Amino acid sequence: MADQDDITDRPSPLEEDLTCPICKSIFTNPVLLSCTHSFCKDCLDQAWKNKTRRECPVCRNNCNNEQPIPNRSLNAACESYQRQKGWFGSEAPKMVCGLHNRDFALFCEKDEIPVCTECLPLHCGHKLIPLDQGIPICKGELNIKINILEDKVDSFKRMKRRYENTISFIQDQSETAEKLIRQEFDRLRESLNQDEESRIQALKKEEEQKKQAVKEKVDILAKDLASLNDLINNVRKEMGGEDLDFLLNFNKLKHRALWTDEGPQRDPAELIHVAKHTGAVGYKIWEKMQNQVQCLPVIMDPNTISPWLRISPDFSSVMESKERQAFPDNPERFDPCVFVLGSEGFGAGRHRWDVYVGDNPKWVLGICKESVVRKRRFTVTTNGGVWTIGLSKGVYSGLTSPRTELKVDRRPETIRIKLNMDKGQVSFWDKVNGRHLITYTDKFPNRVWPLFGPNLHSTPMKILPSKVTIHQQ
Repeated sequence: MADQDDITDRPSPLEEDLTCPICKSIFTNPVLLSCTHSFCKDCLDQAWKNKTRRECPVCRNNCNNEQPIPNRSLNAACESYQRQKGWFGSEAPKMVCGLHNRDFALFCEKDEIPVCTECLPLHCGHKLIPLDQGIPICKGELNIKINILEDKVDSFKRMKRRYENTISFIQDQSETAEKLIRQEFDRLRESLNQDEESRIQALKKEEEQKKQAVKEKVDILAKDLASLNDLINNVRKEMGGEDLDFLLNFNKLKHRALWTDEGPQRDPAELIHVAKHTGAVGYKIWEKMQNQVQCLPVIMDPNTISPWLRISPDFSSVMESKERQAFPDNPERFDPCVFVLGSEGFGAGRHRWDVYVGDNPKWVLGICKESVVRKRRFTVTTNGGVWTIGLSKGVYSGLTSPRTELKVDRRPETIRIKLNMDKGQVSFWDKVNGRHLITYTDKFPNRVWPLFGPNLHSTPMKILPSKVTIHQQ
């Protein structure tokens, strides 16, 4: 016969009927299976999580093609009971098996739950161990996960710092770029102002010259007018004298009344040549501004440059940096390889650019595909999507696999690169003597990018400006 204390500690039959077999608490949002067993919706979802075969946690009935339905009657009964007992919104912890109302004695390693002795048929073939042995196993597994999570926390902290540093770097980039833009516009604006002043001075000078020439003619005409008026007055005075005296002096008066001077003649160029000063003034300014600007066919992308390289403010040259620069580790940056890409790729057409390599004892120069490796060292070959030439240990080579040694009769200081995307060709030339070095013919990707590898030397690798010509038709 059961001990009276055991009977007192056991839950009431009603409470047992309203208890979820999984969480051992009063049902929350209960759902009903076809086998008539009910469970908390969240408990059932968790029990079926990551399992290919769905089955009832109590009777193991196959529920693969079944959708649990809400058990509204049971849910209403649970809420009514909790209100009566003052448990609404809280959980009543249970330390006994919900199926058999027996104390937990074992731990199932497969299902990872405690079980009582009467649950053994439901865990046939599973490894069951005493509860005290299951606790360190579970804690050990959770400690492993905690260590992984702590490592993830450290990783996220480092990532957060990198992103914060990137924000500062972006701010510095913006401020530096704004300063350079303003400096360049100030320089061009000063040149334009000087040209404007020069043109206005030329206009004013011609104005004074033209006005002075016309004024001189006005002065001459003023003198002639005075003389003519005096002559008219004198003739009229003589005409008003005695008739006999008038007739005796007629021939003399007739000759005096003659005025053969026609006055100053009109100058065909007496007006300002306005068309010369204002006609096509925009084009003339642009034509003159060619002396103030450089045309770089290619510029370098500072976002791809290795931290061991230093780039010029106009992105036309690159050389070694004595110290590693504090650049963000953005995906497009080369590190550890000392390379930098052009700022724009080429997808069609013909292109040409000249690069000064000087006396650098080691360098690489050419084109590459956009997906070239950035974050580890790699072999520079055409098989890897890199079409280049280089100098190493005094030998000029086409960087094929195996390398193609190039015969040169002098040290090329400036390399000319000609790219024809339509024909799939890139060729390299000694710009000074026009000697051809090597040509690659290949099936290029949709877009290729200029590649510069100056290595770690003090002599800069520099893109030379192109000559701009104007063709008039």
